[in-house]
Amino acid sequence: MNRPRLFSLFLATAGSLLAALILLPILALLLASSPRELLSLLLRGEVQQALWITLLSSLLALPPIFLLGLPAAYGLSRINGKVRRILETLLELPMVMPPIVAGLSLLLAFGRRGLLGNLLMDIGLSIPFTLLAVIIAILFIVTPYFVRRCTLLFAGVDPKLEDAALLLGATPFQTFLRVSLPLVRRGLAAEAIMALAQGVGLFGTIILFAGNLPGRTQTLSLAIYTAFQSDPQQAFGLGALLLLISLCLLTAVKWVAPQESTQ
Repeated sequence: MNRPRLFSLFLATAGSLLAALILLPILALLLASSPRELLSLLLRGEVQQALWITLLSSLLALPPIFLLGLPAAYGLSRINGKVRRILETLLELPMVMPPIVAGLSLLLAFGRRGLLGNLLMDIGLSIPFTLLAVIIAILFIVTPYFVRRCTLLFAGVDPKLEDAALLLGATPFQTFLRVSLPLVRRGLAAEAIMALAQGVGLFGTIILFAGNLPGRTQTLSLAIYTAFQSDPQQAFGLGALLLLISLCLLTAVKWVAPQESTQ
């Protein structure tokens, strides 16, 4: 009879320790800057530039994430066995690569001396250290997460509904467009916000592939890194600002997502 109580006590203790581990650093960061300091930071030109580049690059990355990620997620959800495991392993590689290594690989692929360097130079396109590089870095890191979550969404669609549409004469593409997509639309909306939130917080891959150029490629994460070297108090304020933006986006995800997609 005592075992359930002991187990409940263990769960409560572990949960309390985890809550303290997560909340204490967040609280410390929020308390490091006053609301007046945060407002003052928002009025500074370089911070506004970093905020604009952060939001712009994350927003511009969303269409290609959907364009490439949705078909991949739907296809993965409809196959099983060894092929699926191989494809998932390849897809998830960027998720486990150290961010610096991911940045290096992008540089070796799209840099001037990279695999596609000559081809890109022939058409007058130089990607590294540009806003396009920031967007590609977000695509490279965020899309696998997006595909993995959307695969679960599509896997939850009742196959009988798709079979019925096919029997009624719809093509596979029409079935995908008119049956499967509407059924997961709220989950997809939540995944779009989640992808945006992930893009906002990227650091390591961006700094290596896109550089840390104020007004051109410097996102809020990179601005925090720069400020910490010369003005830690400003870095704390920028960190709190980025934390609040992430919190707003995460709250939006929870508000938009259906219960089924968050389980």
